[in-house]
Amino acid sequence: MLAACGGAAAALVLEDRRAQTAAIVVALVAAPVLVLGNVWDEPRIVDFRSSPSHIAAALAVGALLLAGLVALFRRYPDGLAIAAFAVLPLRVPLDIGGETANLLVPLYLVIAAGVVARAIDRRPPEQGRRRPDEGEDPWPRRLRWVLAAVLVLYALQGSYSEDVPNAIENIGFFLAPFAVLFVLLAELEWSGRLLGRVLIVVTAVASISAAIAVYQYFARDLFLNPELFDANELHPYFRANSLFFDPNILGRHLALAITALAAYIAWASSRRELALASLAAGLCLVGLSFSYSITSFAALLAGLGMIALLRWGLRGAALAAGFGVIGLAVLVIAGGTPTSDIETDRSIDSGHADLVQGGLDLARDRPVAGFGSGSFGRAFYDRIEHARTTVSHSEPITVAAEQGAIGLVVYLGLLVTALVTMLGRGARRSVGRTAAAACFVVLLIDSLGYTGFATDPAMWALLGLGVALRFDPPGDSATIRA
Repeated sequence: MLAACGGAAAALVLEDRRAQTAAIVVALVAAPVLVLGNVWDEPRIVDFRSSPSHIAAALAVGALLLAGLVALFRRYPDGLAIAAFAVLPLRVPLDIGGETANLLVPLYLVIAAGVVARAIDRRPPEQGRRRPDEGEDPWPRRLRWVLAAVLVLYALQGSYSEDVPNAIENIGFFLAPFAVLFVLLAELEWSGRLLGRVLIVVTAVASISAAIAVYQYFARDLFLNPELFDANELHPYFRANSLFFDPNILGRHLALAITALAAYIAWASSRRELALASLAAGLCLVGLSFSYSITSFAALLAGLGMIALLRWGLRGAALAAGFGVIGLAVLVIAGGTPTSDIETDRSIDSGHADLVQGGLDLARDRPVAGFGSGSFGRAFYDRIEHARTTVSHSEPITVAAEQGAIGLVVYLGLLVTALVTMLGRGARRSVGRTAAAACFVVLLIDSLGYTGFATDPAMWALLGLGVALRFDPPGDSATIRA
């Protein structure tokens, strides 16, 4: 765990390119080794590794895809950013030993290809990817160090975790590779045209996801999550999940896309572009409504309020706040109270109040160092209730229970440095900076009522984008040319 997180942390803060590349390699080699060692003796893995033909086929397909992406990124460096944001939320269901695992395989391939293309890039620094000079602006540098602290602390606190396997999965599948993604995106040259192309692919993926959600709602058909069929029988509304296992993840993805489109709309000068962006945002909003994700709606309101504040100042913020109050009132009325005997555990809090209370109880039991990284589910099961859960559905409460006051200090430090980095130094003059900052706010607010913050690739991608745009010449990032 220290090798994986330590390598990723070093990659974040090192300035020498060769040392940074070596640290990235350490992190990306240690992460899969860590995960494989954790599950090596599980029956499904034993069945898979006892089949040489399956292993050979998987390696061959992976090698071909990796080679193709490396060639693409070497010829078109901007392709890395476009591909990364296109596949950012997409998981592939893999059948391994009779069990299905939903993994971010496309994103892992993009990250690996980006690292290989970066390692073999022999162009002079001024002609290739660059690390901006952060000497005159300390906040991006501080952000890198805080992110590194998040990684190292998580590994250290995994040493006494009550659920080491879960900590290993979080490090191997999420923290280590996503930190590398941050490094790759932060050193790219982000032009207005690249921002426009990224917005196009994000909009396309979100629109397809929303259209599938609309189909699911009217056809009463679901994919990927059979358990959701049973859950939909317990209440009078039908939750769609589209291409995602969890409807709340669909809601978060669509809220992020709508926020990015709203930032573009706020600066749009062409009626045609305004109409197209509005239609796409409207479709995504319909898809979001069919997810019935209350936290995603609240996060979207916060993101739109941030756009209004950055674009139109206090007047815009006041107007957005008025709409927000109306929207929240509608959500409360719509959530209401159970309407039938079979919906006794469903309300506006989606049944998460017990998890929150249990998380607070765990935090009080071990207030300084917590129960260890990734331990919430095990500690909750052993000490609070025999419930199948892994998080409290509120990120700060999960941090408090797992990592104690030590983890909370680092978590709050991350929030402060991230918000200052994203919102400071001319963010109001750039549609790209505004979109990145507002989307980060969406993710932050959503994590307060659901789950996933540092384990969400969107956080690392948005921070990498925010750091890069902070150093771009004003003419490059001031407008998005789609």
